[in-house]
Amino acid sequence: MASDGDPAEPCHRRIPLADIDDGDERFRITTRRSGDDLHLSLQRLGLLTAPLVLPWDRGYILVSGFRRVDACRRLGWEAIPARVLEAQATMYACALQSVGENSLERPLNLIETSRALRLLDQYAPSGNLPPEDASALGLPTHAGLAARLKTLCRMSAEVQDAVLDETVSFAMACEIGQLEEGPSVAFARLFRRLKTSLNKQREIVTLVSEIACRDGLDPGAVLSEPELLRVQDAEDLERNQKTQSIRRLLRRRRFPALTAAEDHFHALRQRLKLGANLQLAPPRDFEGTRYTLTLSFERLEEVDRLRARLDALVRHPDFKTLLTGKGRGFAGTSVP
Repeated sequence: MASDGDPAEPCHRRIPLADIDDGDERFRITTRRSGDDLHLSLQRLGLLTAPLVLPWDRGYILVSGFRRVDACRRLGWEAIPARVLEAQATMYACALQSVGENSLERPLNLIETSRALRLLDQYAPSGNLPPEDASALGLPTHAGLAARLKTLCRMSAEVQDAVLDETVSFAMACEIGQLEEGPSVAFARLFRRLKTSLNKQREIVTLVSEIACRDGLDPGAVLSEPELLRVQDAEDLERNQKTQSIRRLLRRRRFPALTAAEDHFHALRQRLKLGANLQLAPPRDFEGTRYTLTLSFERLEEVDRLRARLDALVRHPDFKTLLTGKGRGFAGTSVP
């Protein structure tokens, strides 16, 4: 790693917990906050790895070991062994120590990686983390990827939580992170409830954004419409059913003519009672007039039966309505 400002080996000293400023978290990158899970090991084995601290004012600030110190405080300890850096250590050297003691011990999650990159950029002498230091710490060195990652820790807490519980992917977080805080939080809350796939999330974001743009609304206002809220709160629907219903409602809102045409087509097709061996498909997006009729069979006698059903189909009034677009016509429907 860069030699500029590298700290000397810290000295080991026992220090009062009251001397550690618990409000200064400038070097914290760990997302887990509670140290309750460390209580048993601390009680039985003691503090195996001393926290790293920097002398500051009349006490110390933490560089590494936030959860350990929290656990020691909760156990009522008054003093702990600590590794104390020289007071002259640079902020960048401390940042390198803070990140390294985490990234070289365990995989960092996306938010921790974002915090680490931000922290190191903040204190790097040039204002940017040198690639060789990033590589030594196991951090991304690709400039474009690093730039996108650094946006994560600046997003709202609810978006970050959705990333941490993997209900929102890195790619989706980058998309909704470009929105105002209100809409981005609304999407994060929705996706945490639905736990749906990235493609379906993208479809929902696109539909909501297009509706909002067309109607001059905030995307959050679209997501707060009563019909959508009722679906989200419906206790008799599973998550997949809620996702399907929300997509259907948004699609109908975005493309009213197209969804009306689809509903009309499906109603007519159901009345035709085609059966399993005949499949009728409409023109794509109901633009044009070319329909597709598919026949499936295994034996010759099935073909005879299908021929009779085709003759009956041609004479069926609903089939004629479907092809001519009469009644609630939809041939040539355009998508706004």
